[in-house]
Amino acid sequence: MANEKTKEKFPYHSDYYHLLKGKTISRRGRWWTAVLLVQSVDDADKQIVVIQRWQKRNKADPDAEGKMSSYWAQAKSFNLNSVKPWEVLRETVDGWLATNDWK
Repeated sequence: MANEKTKEKFPYHSDYYHLLKGKTISRRGRWWTAVLLVQSVDDADKQIVVIQRWQKRNKADPDAEGKMSSYWAQAKSFNLNSVKPWEVLRETVDGWLATNDWK
């Protein structure tokens, strides 16, 4: 599935979760960062928020006589499995912003 607003297709792949929706945070050069809402394949009540980062990589295309093709590969992932870690994360960042500790 893709983001309802942009209909953007994210290169998210999982055997355990399927993508409900997402929003791009940043997409520059060979890096793409997005926040995704995914749902467990086995348990429809289990949804998690994933902050996902991909890097564009190149590989030789066997059907194109050695020419290169590009693909997005997962580089990093951060999962929020419940509300508690989000509250800690939000409180911390809000505190930094309020005191100008984050420049």
